[in-house]
Amino acid sequence: MRQRSLLLAAASLTVLAAFSGAALAQEEADRDMATAKEDAGDSTRKLDQVTVTAVKREQNLQDVPVAVTAFTADIRRDLALENLSDFARFTPSLAFSAGDDRVFIRGVGRQTNTNGSDPGVATYSDGIYDASTRSVSKSDFFVERVEVLRGPQGTLYGRNSIGGAINVISKRPTDTFTTEARLEAANYDTITAEAAVSGPITDRLRAKIGLSYSNQDEGYFENVAGGPDEAGAQQSSYLELQLEADLADNFSVWLRADTAESDLLNRTTNLAGPYDVSPVPTGYLTPGAAFGYSQANLFLAGDVTTNPGQRDIRKFNVDTTTRSSLDDDYGISAIATWNLDNIDIKYLGGYRTYFYNSFRDDDSTNVLSYSFPLDAPNPAAGEVFTGGPNCQFLRVAFGPVCTPATIFPQRTFDYTEDKEFWSHELTAQSSGDGDFWWIVGAYLYEEDFLQESHFGNAAQPQILAPVGGPANPSGDFVTAISDINNKSYALFAQTDYSITDTLTLTGGLRYSMDEKEGSEFLRVIAYGVIPGFTVGGSGNLAPALDLTPSTVSNSNAPGVASLVTIDPVTGLAQRDLSGEWDAVSGTAGIQWQPDASSNYFLRYSRGYKSGGFNAGGISQFPQTDEELLDAIEIGAKKSFGTNFQLNATAYSYSYDGLQVPLDVIENGIQLTRFFNLEDSRAQGLELEARWTPTDALRVLASYAYNDSEVREACCFVDVADPLAQQPGAQPSGPASGGNQPQDLKGQMLPRTIPHKFGLNVSYDIPLGVNGDVTLSGNYSWRDETYHGVFNRSYTQTPAYDQVDLIGLWRNPSDTLQVMTYVKNVFDEQGFDGATGTLRIQPFGVSQTLYLTPPRTYGVQLQLKF
Repeated sequence: MRQRSLLLAAASLTVLAAFSGAALAQEEADRDMATAKEDAGDSTRKLDQVTVTAVKREQNLQDVPVAVTAFTADIRRDLALENLSDFARFTPSLAFSAGDDRVFIRGVGRQTNTNGSDPGVATYSDGIYDASTRSVSKSDFFVERVEVLRGPQGTLYGRNSIGGAINVISKRPTDTFTTEARLEAANYDTITAEAAVSGPITDRLRAKIGLSYSNQDEGYFENVAGGPDEAGAQQSSYLELQLEADLADNFSVWLRADTAESDLLNRTTNLAGPYDVSPVPTGYLTPGAAFGYSQANLFLAGDVTTNPGQRDIRKFNVDTTTRSSLDDDYGISAIATWNLDNIDIKYLGGYRTYFYNSFRDDDSTNVLSYSFPLDAPNPAAGEVFTGGPNCQFLRVAFGPVCTPATIFPQRTFDYTEDKEFWSHELTAQSSGDGDFWWIVGAYLYEEDFLQESHFGNAAQPQILAPVGGPANPSGDFVTAISDINNKSYALFAQTDYSITDTLTLTGGLRYSMDEKEGSEFLRVIAYGVIPGFTVGGSGNLAPALDLTPSTVSNSNAPGVASLVTIDPVTGLAQRDLSGEWDAVSGTAGIQWQPDASSNYFLRYSRGYKSGGFNAGGISQFPQTDEELLDAIEIGAKKSFGTNFQLNATAYSYSYDGLQVPLDVIENGIQLTRFFNLEDSRAQGLELEARWTPTDALRVLASYAYNDSEVREACCFVDVADPLAQQPGAQPSGPASGGNQPQDLKGQMLPRTIPHKFGLNVSYDIPLGVNGDVTLSGNYSWRDETYHGVFNRSYTQTPAYDQVDLIGLWRNPSDTLQVMTYVKNVFDEQGFDGATGTLRIQPFGVSQTLYLTPPRTYGVQLQLKF
């Protein structure tokens, strides 16, 4: 109902804009022809003068001594950039995987979304910390500018900005009454409507209301089992209200309230290799699904019995639809500014709460049920098997009471986030144009985050009533829950001092302290895979066993705040966690501007990311230490005449304590643990160029070279290659429990893209009184990339490129725009992530790939009055 209301409101605002356009049409027709011709003839392409707030004050992009890329709303439309994935194509050293919502800059980012861990790249909305990436991908209809700051922001953006920061600046209420609407139709049955009304209410109060609705009926990828197509298919809505008030001549307040909801069929991965057809795949607590393809009494959804992803990665074969929803997403943001004679005092605060749920198929097959064959009789003992309760023994003792078990292998994964967070920042900074600029501030952040992971097999009746524990009505064979409260505090100060007209020194310090505490819960149930109780040996009498007491760790370790207890009603084991971390970070730099067209800088920064927990596993070592990063950057921003700019930055990183999640086997169960890698290094070069060789032609180009290396880290097990037999493996130390540890020395850090290139060429065609047309083409290419700390073929994605074509027409007054686009013109399949899983039959490693969208095309109409 709410989505229909938003759609109706969007349509109403569109109609309002259309009527407004009709009312002004005659006025536009009577425009002075000479003025129109003069406007159309003045088509000289000048270099953009982009104002950014990267260092907490407004400056020209070329004057900021920081490696920063800015995307204005106009640039986004010219390049048809919709989301964070698109920004990554044209920002040096920025990588984003939509499949697992991970952002990396220069190989530094978030290795896991597990509760208790933090991102390595901080995201901000209007300067207010936002613990999600959704605001970064907000439509340019609502966003004025997106700034991507590369490198550790040790002082001004302290929390979790060890790799960099991304700040999204909203379009504010206007001083004059305006209405604006946008309609878009695209392939895959996609419709998007956006509308906004903005203007003054009184001389001192301005307001804006904006909303959007989007619906895509068809998915990008085909389910050959007959279910709906998935990936991209979605229905979403967004509503915001802004108020901006000048409460006094020197005191202003800006407020925004927003809400959003969405329902998605958001498949982002697919299995690229053959199914594991072994009875019990590695790490499984239930019988395998693909094993059923060769067994009796097989029932399927559809009729495909092999993985179609081997031949066509855009096809999959599952009996459970992937679905996600975002509900109860409400946010409030506030900025209050008090301008004194020489000091500006500013408060930035925000609150957000949301509930996110995702449900997907976890066995990657369409098998509904099959009969699991009984073990062959023991030839040494005839029909008697002495290894425990099994069909052969029971047949001799009691007759044919034991029959083959029926397996219902519909494994699912149900994931939930219930989060709310508050952010407060208070700063005082100097104003004016003196030689000495300073800022001091205090920061407070608090977050409550409930995360639940349910690995389920509710169709298997034995799992509902396990032996050794209470009833299990959810049907989960693994339940992992964590409820963590995070608090972060900081004090910071930074100053710029111009010792001459051309030379400026910068210094800044930040003290940060983080506190995390909460509880984790775990329950583990196995069905038919434990020796002595297998479905092959015990058939239909095989029980599901509650393994929770033997799975959890009762040892004392850093971060553990209580003993483990097991709830007799739910069967959940519980343990409390608590930890504190603090650090001093900061920056020091020198900037030389010998003339108005040159900016050279040398900068040292120290970045800090809090330690955390691998919460939800009740593992032996749940806590990880903090990360520290020392970075040296040397940069140049140079304008050559009025039509060419070149920005270059070289960096060198020394990384201490990189937090890496690795799978381990504890008590026979595959779990994930956090580790700190002792010493890593990285270096790179980034180039950005803007060139306007003619009045009508503009060229934008970016390039990044990145290299990284683990210097010291030993010894860890690759669960996809537990015996260290894959090419490139580096065995180290003795094997234990069938696992061979490896040395990670020389491995490239995950998601470090060695080479990346982006290019846009646009050409303006003036049409006089009929407006003008901009034709634009994008080309982007990214190198093959490793996505795991074990640099193996199964964690590597191949190089790929993408071509886009965009056409944009504007009328002379820029009140009407029509854009057409084709993205991924040649329908290339790109990949932004990869993982590997050990496969027993046939032996090897199966690769799961994170997929990018195929070719999309559409037309967009925008009205503004």
